[in-house]
Amino acid sequence: MITKRQYGVFILHAGAVSLALAAAVLWRAGDDGAFAQDLPSSEQPGEPIPTFSEVGEQTISAQDAGVRAAGGATWGDGSDEASDLDGGKNDVRAPSSAGSDASSDSFVGPKTTRYSYELSGLPNQDGQYWIVYDILPYTERFPNLSEPQSSIIDWIFFDSGKEFWHKEPFCILSASRDRLYIYHNTKVQRYVSNVVDRFIDPSKRGSAFKIKIVAVQSPEWRLRNVKYLTSSPVSVVGNGADVQGWQLTSEDLGKVLSDLERRTDYSLLNASSDTVPNGEKFGWFAAAPRKAFARDYQPDSEAAAGYRGDISSVDEGYRIEATPLLSTSGDTLETLIHYQSTAVDRSKTFSMRVPTATAPRQQLEVQRPEIVSCDICVKTSTPRGKSTIIDLGMVPLAGIKKTESNGGLVYSVSELVASKSAFYDVLVLIEATE
Repeated sequence: MITKRQYGVFILHAGAVSLALAAAVLWRAGDDGAFAQDLPSSEQPGEPIPTFSEVGEQTISAQDAGVRAAGGATWGDGSDEASDLDGGKNDVRAPSSAGSDASSDSFVGPKTTRYSYELSGLPNQDGQYWIVYDILPYTERFPNLSEPQSSIIDWIFFDSGKEFWHKEPFCILSASRDRLYIYHNTKVQRYVSNVVDRFIDPSKRGSAFKIKIVAVQSPEWRLRNVKYLTSSPVSVVGNGADVQGWQLTSEDLGKVLSDLERRTDYSLLNASSDTVPNGEKFGWFAAAPRKAFARDYQPDSEAAAGYRGDISSVDEGYRIEATPLLSTSGDTLETLIHYQSTAVDRSKTFSMRVPTATAPRQQLEVQRPEIVSCDICVKTSTPRGKSTIIDLGMVPLAGIKKTESNGGLVYSVSELVASKSAFYDVLVLIEATE
């Protein structure tokens, strides 16, 4: 999805960008008795794992008193005398542990909304139950990362949508470094169990995939390679309307790459040696802060120039994340690709009259950048052992330029001249390396 905003500013701070990594690790069944809980015995091995679209939903009437009471809770509201603390009509007391300072636990509560601190039991009228998944074998490999569990969460959210977990039936998804907590019905638990197993499965730890991210300024690169791109399209799901994919042999992928490298508009956006293990999230980031520009002026008699400028700036950049993950059987490779970018397509410039005592007819230049932003998230599916080309389409990309000295990239907006488009054809090349 690409949006164009003339006056908005989307900022990517180079100094704040960090690389999140996660990898599949060894799972040993039965190491922790606390995680021996299985799905109900009626769930037999070999049954297909459901998609979220198959999970039924039931609407609960807002007039159901049992639902409103949420398991027998006692409701209060801002008008109750019992909720007044120190004479405050809107103060309510949060539950506090014995011996704690009660005054430090108070907060300003709702004025009209009913509230309760009681929940005698979680709603389970739709067959919900708890499973707590041990994901420590996966996350313990990344002690320097604050949230390595995000790879598993991102995968679930892509399939379900975040809104799935914020509507009826009542459900919970929460994760720490070593636990994934799911409260839902059997169909969802079976899906989540499959996802977690795929990330932890020790039999797939040796699988890895070379990933290259390249950019060219014209989609005409296909003309010389059409014979490699017509026979085997790749299944692509997600929000990328113009995303296409092709599967081909490693030999044919090498021929396409060689042809791309001969183009004058070719740029490699990541290190050529990036090999991503199965289940690991790899990311490539770049930021290119623009020079400051004046978007407004105001007379100011105290300023030396007689006016003051409203100075702003736009940071351009991109972020690409890729997570390859083999299916349970190991026959299919799915790759979750997330691409975000911001670039300035062009700037609107006009003159504003800013009169001062010394220059009553003075005019100053004002700029309004036209900013394009892109956020694409797709999942591709190909047979294991096949190489893949994923074309994200003509997407915004910050100005890049090959240097004469070392052939690297210069991520500087000053390099982006008016004649150079802010849009590039970005390609993700995935090669099996087993």
